[in-house]
Amino acid sequence: MKKLNFLVILCLLLSLVPTLAAQENVATVRVAMPALDSLDPTSVSRFDLNKVDVLENLLVGLTRLNANTGQVEPQLARNWSISPDGLTWTFNLRDDVQWVKWQDGSAVAVRPVVASDVVFALQRACDPNRPSPITTNIGIIAGCLETAHLRDPWRIDQAYLDQHIGVVALDDQTLQFKLLFPAAYFLTLTTLPEFRPLPAEVIIGASAWPLATDLMTSGAWAVSLWDGQQLLLEANPFWPLEREGNITQVDIRFGAFASVPDVDVARIDALTAKSLPEFAKASQGQTLLMLGFSFEYPPLESQQVRQALAQAINRGQLATQLSGLGNQDYQVASVFTPRSVIAPPSTQGVGFDPTTAQQLLSAAGYPQCSRFPSNITLVVENTPLAITAGQFIVQQWQQNLGCAEGVFTVATASRQAIIDTAHGTVEASDEGVVSRYQVWLVSWTADYPDANAWTADALHCQVGFMRTGRACDNADNLLERAATLDDIEARYTTYAQAELAFFGAGGSFPVVPLALTSEYWFQNTSIDGVTSYGPFQFDRWVVR
Repeated sequence: MKKLNFLVILCLLLSLVPTLAAQENVATVRVAMPALDSLDPTSVSRFDLNKVDVLENLLVGLTRLNANTGQVEPQLARNWSISPDGLTWTFNLRDDVQWVKWQDGSAVAVRPVVASDVVFALQRACDPNRPSPITTNIGIIAGCLETAHLRDPWRIDQAYLDQHIGVVALDDQTLQFKLLFPAAYFLTLTTLPEFRPLPAEVIIGASAWPLATDLMTSGAWAVSLWDGQQLLLEANPFWPLEREGNITQVDIRFGAFASVPDVDVARIDALTAKSLPEFAKASQGQTLLMLGFSFEYPPLESQQVRQALAQAINRGQLATQLSGLGNQDYQVASVFTPRSVIAPPSTQGVGFDPTTAQQLLSAAGYPQCSRFPSNITLVVENTPLAITAGQFIVQQWQQNLGCAEGVFTVATASRQAIIDTAHGTVEASDEGVVSRYQVWLVSWTADYPDANAWTADALHCQVGFMRTGRACDNADNLLERAATLDDIEARYTTYAQAELAFFGAGGSFPVVPLALTSEYWFQNTSIDGVTSYGPFQFDRWVVR
């Protein structure tokens, strides 16, 4: 009898082994974020990091940023080729990525993702008749900007889009782009949400998309629940690519970050990070604070004067002063481009050096700011942070260069007025009076995570946003060359050379990079694989 009971118990235990093993293989991570009103990839703001995080995991990209290596890797695209003139990019796509929908308690494969899904998404974004505003990032596609700004959009139909937008499906697995100009950084653009495929059969005719009732996903995760309180993601069983992590479920709870026991990962502000130092992680943010010069005002046309003004500012002290004024912290910036992008320069510009600054000012013929015109105005926004920064900079020039009080003053203006000056849209009047501000404080954020979106888009003498009045020089030649280099190492090197031409010893200093924002996230000590920049990629996370 005892032997029989033992056998019965043994059989029961053995029958439980698969269940226990399955439970051990289920790893759930809990993420906190604000509620999501929409997940339309063509209209999501680059500043809405939480939406970008979710889209990164739900919709497959042609390519994907690997923040561990700093490289763009294939995802939906197996490989790609570029025409000799750099204007035509051809992508060969996988045939095993599925559109997936949650149905009756499990994920169901609806159909394969095909090249025409990408074509539909981009045509939709370029078409002014559809509820998807164009982003600057897709403007590089031939015909897109022209279509988006057509004066008579009623002319646009499917035949028009097929004929005028430079993206076409050659077959289900071959996608071809026509660009307006050669751009090696186009590969970085293909990692972004707006380049991701969309299912036309779900979107056409829908009053709003996506909705929880009809959401189809193509990424590593399927949506099993989406309501006002929660978004529950399950590992896509049809996902053909390798998973680096062991997460099988992501439980996203909507609402503010509440407490440590209830959350594993959450993006947080600086104040919350300071209250949780053992769990807070930091990375470089998306916003650079800079000082700009209008070259038409003497003595700001002098390169040595600009070098002196730059090296007389203790940017470490400035970052410390600015941190904590709001829910944002700042780090010192000595070059324009942060490390958290593709092809960042592996170099540092010159920093705080008051002795050299004094020597440069004397060599320019202005020792201790003598012969400077009186009342050179530094214009800032009317915010506590900008005013604090402006006052600190003027004090630094007085303290470290010997400039008399009153040589530099701080004034406030609207952000738009400062942007108009920075962008060069304010010109000299008919009487020759220049109405641009002499020195100005402004911030810069890039549209996409590539060095080209920072240094080139901001500072190039002809196409850059910052129009200081400088003449084109070798730095611009370097930026133009870097934008066409397919080899990533060559791009690193060339952007580094351009940054040194701007901000190294002997640099032209059209602007002075001062401080870069910090970004923070909470991370439970049991979670590994969360990278220091880029969107969250749940399939790379590991629960220990």
